[in-house]
Amino acid sequence: MKYLKKFYRPFAVTYILLSVALGYYPTFDFFSLKGQIIIFIVSIFNGLMGIYVRKL
Repeated sequence: MKYLKKFYRPFAVTYILLSVALGYYPTFDFFSLKGQIIIFIVSIFNGLMGIYVRKL
């Protein structure tokens, strides 16, 4: 349970903020499968970093 908490916080924050930031970028297609996969992969990577970084 401890690892899940350390994973989902950075995952959720990254997903929300990156979605908002890339939504303003004119050539990024947010609603496409490719766009969602890019955001999802970056969020998973940040969630995994949240598990390994001890300061969180």
